[in-house]
Amino acid sequence: MNSSYSQLGVILAPTNYVNALAFSVDGRYLASTSNDNVVRVYDIGNQFSVIWEHEDSCPPTAVTWMDGNLFVGNMDGDLVRYCPTSTSTIKWIREYRRSTREAIYKADAPIHTMEFNTRGDRLLLCSGADVLFFKKHSESWQFQDHFPRPVPFGEYYNFDTPETVATGAHFLDDHNECIVAYLHDGFRKFRIDTWEYTKNQWGLSNRSFEKIGYSARSPDSKSVVATNLHRGLDWFKITPEKLKKMSTSGEIQDRRFNIPLPVLFINNGQATVMGTTKGYAAIFEVKHGKKIQALKHGGDQTWITALAYAESGYRRLIATGDGNCGQRTKIVIWCEKLGDTSSYKLRPWTVIMKITQIISIVGRNILILLGIAFVVALLFPAWWKVLMGPRMMAYYSLELPRQNIPSTPSVTPSSTARIKEILSSLGDLLA
Repeated sequence: MNSSYSQLGVILAPTNYVNALAFSVDGRYLASTSNDNVVRVYDIGNQFSVIWEHEDSCPPTAVTWMDGNLFVGNMDGDLVRYCPTSTSTIKWIREYRRSTREAIYKADAPIHTMEFNTRGDRLLLCSGADVLFFKKHSESWQFQDHFPRPVPFGEYYNFDTPETVATGAHFLDDHNECIVAYLHDGFRKFRIDTWEYTKNQWGLSNRSFEKIGYSARSPDSKSVVATNLHRGLDWFKITPEKLKKMSTSGEIQDRRFNIPLPVLFINNGQATVMGTTKGYAAIFEVKHGKKIQALKHGGDQTWITALAYAESGYRRLIATGDGNCGQRTKIVIWCEKLGDTSSYKLRPWTVIMKITQIISIVGRNILILLGIAFVVALLFPAWWKVLMGPRMMAYYSLELPRQNIPSTPSVTPSSTARIKEILSSLGDLLA
């Protein structure tokens, strides 16, 4: 297969090491976290402008989207939820939701990665040696438990036992099963409903010379890739019995750096993109593990420390972020068009989603107006009766209760007289 991503734009907002990037599901927004302690959200369709940002007391280290909410993990182990893209038409409601910061959990170590299942009701979080499991109840997220830590295996160099670090956790098709990657200890397959590892060791055989940086699961849950800090990109096939290593794509980084590099599946699982310490992100085809394109991000010594991917309508988007210390960092957006935008037609599902969104906004506004009317009727019942009683009776074609009024010549009151009566009633209420 061929890959033809071209540069779409550059974002210069981060002023320090870019730790993580994440596109919203529709590809409209991009979130970034960096060592300048700021979480930012950019509008891709509006010249990459910053539409929301939040500065914290420590660097945010992980970020992901779910149901329009932004989940952020930081160096202190805090898991926080924001709502930066509120679509309410009422300004003060929108600004209030954007400023809301909901603390979900406090972990014991920095948060490395986060991943939701496809249903969006379960979350895996890697923090130091621990993998934390969360479930959604109603609209709140609740911590369930830590996964049992793995028993180290393999040989040690000079008999030193390396520290256990969880670098990635991925749900499989069965939402009760997941695969966990560890820096020195390979992969473990875990069964959530029985709370035990189904396999003791997968993948690496030597703890000293093979290290898993970051990993990614294919959309069909049949394979997984991992950046090997010493050898490049390792490809594995997931089988019920074991994790079978298929090949290694050579992207060896300079031993002086030895940093974990990000990797993602892209193009419907037909390719992967991997960060490097050589100034570019490398795209590999899945079938043979062959490199098919290099996305030139910066100089030859630039580290690509963050990646994001989204597919929306007629195009695919990749975001690359760098982390060279002592230099101004940037984010580069890459785009691959899937067809002629002038001939692009909305899919039926997209049309249905748009109509549903419009109906939701209109319905919400109607409910707000009804609520305001109810409050007015509750606080000022006499005024409401004088003002709205005749109108409601007339609307439903009902006659007003007859009163014994002395027979006088019929005189139709003017509009001015009606207004005076209403103002007089209002004055009596306020007196």
